[in-house]
Amino acid sequence: MTETLTITMRDGAKMGAELAATASPGTGIIMIPPIFGIDDSVRDIMGNWAGRGSPALFIDMFHRTIPGPLGREGEGRELAQKRYGEFDAEQGVRDLTDAVAFLRKHPACNGKVVVFGYCFGGRYAYLSTARAIADGAVSFHGTKIGLNLDEAKNVSRPLSIHVGDNDPSIPMDEVRATQEALAGNPLVEIEVYPGVVHGFTGKGRPAYDANADQSSTAAAERMIRSLSRQPATV
Repeated sequence: MTETLTITMRDGAKMGAELAATASPGTGIIMIPPIFGIDDSVRDIMGNWAGRGSPALFIDMFHRTIPGPLGREGEGRELAQKRYGEFDAEQGVRDLTDAVAFLRKHPACNGKVVVFGYCFGGRYAYLSTARAIADGAVSFHGTKIGLNLDEAKNVSRPLSIHVGDNDPSIPMDEVRATQEALAGNPLVEIEVYPGVVHGFTGKGRPAYDANADQSSTAAAERMIRSLSRQPATV
């Protein structure tokens, strides 16, 4: 079960959100899903993490333009692609910053927050570590990270990136550039899965890959366990 919330941004805008809470405070997870928004598969992932002791907060990054969930076919898909193409990245980072601050203060959270970015959300997971917004981040088949590689030198929080080498949405040239830009940073791990395509975490969909899903989830779990042993950041 998730709880529907509204988060007020610094400029007064209202962001829709859903929270899968925990019985006792744990390291919080901000979930930024693909461009289609929240659905039952996202809620299942949230519930699984809440069951592991981490409150999971879905945030609607498109609340300023075309809010809410959209279908993956027909008009819904067209609208999802439209809001993705027109998305204001810098405004999105500001909104993400406000959402992280909200979750840090929530009673279900122990003060630490990681960002999980799926597809569209991967860029913002990466930026949350380059701009020291969250305590850590995981990118699952995240797109457009390559647009901000000039900030790779600023990554100061744990970052885990997972991508398939047969992903048409994330060219291998971009993956290699990301690897090069982040090389030598002990806080960063990048896993490339042979033969895996885009959307490998989507259970029940043709792109799903159990090995890549399990491996990336295990990496996320290791990060959360590690952060749980560290003092909360501000």
